[in-house]
Amino acid sequence: MEDKLISPLESLIIHKSEVQGLLFAALKTKRELLLTYFNQNCFNVWFENIAYRNILGEKFSYYLDGFGMWATVKIIDNAKIRKFNASEVNEEIFGEFIRRQIPVILIGANFPKSIRDRKPLDVEKYFNGYEDLQNYDEMINRINDCSSKIVIIGLGVPLQEELAYKISQRIPGLQILCVGNFLEFYYGTIKRAPRIFHNSGFEWAFRLITEPKRLWRRYILGIPVFIIRLIKMKITKEI
Repeated sequence: MEDKLISPLESLIIHKSEVQGLLFAALKTKRELLLTYFNQNCFNVWFENIAYRNILGEKFSYYLDGFGMWATVKIIDNAKIRKFNASEVNEEIFGEFIRRQIPVILIGANFPKSIRDRKPLDVEKYFNGYEDLQNYDEMINRINDCSSKIVIIGLGVPLQEELAYKISQRIPGLQILCVGNFLEFYYGTIKRAPRIFHNSGFEWAFRLITEPKRLWRRYILGIPVFIIRLIKMKITKEI
């Protein structure tokens, strides 16, 4: 793919209601869809990772996630939008899967059946984010054998988007949803910040305190870089 430096805001879905509508319309018409979120960290990765940038631009639908991107859209485009985050979106989507009894395929983390059974989500096939990814061809064959066409990947950015793209190249017609560490929150293996933090702009602080080794670079270094890029975009009107 050619590198195309077009502002990520141009294609950003900024209304929560559109996300679920897009997914279930694709399910109804059996249309291929690659769907992911876009937050402050994704913004930085977008600038630094050409492959991620091009995959998002050419293959994905992606939506606003969290305070950082809400503020960005407000500052750059003066748009009137409500704050929301990817975990809210995914909670609602999973709730619909359960209500409609739609089976799914999960990829990511390490959830034995005893943990997956905590929730009523119908998981037709599960692949962990470690050993199963090493046997890529076998994983593709097993996905292909499933009746479900919904693949949910929770590996983090940009690995999950790269994997989603690779899978879509081998098995066309899937609806692939990238959810980051939402699966950990969903199954209760990682504690999420209290609700009061969710759209406050400070959920990152709670996450940094609970997972400092994994997240210090993303937040301590990443937030200042994000702010500098945002100021530059506002002043120069360029990316």
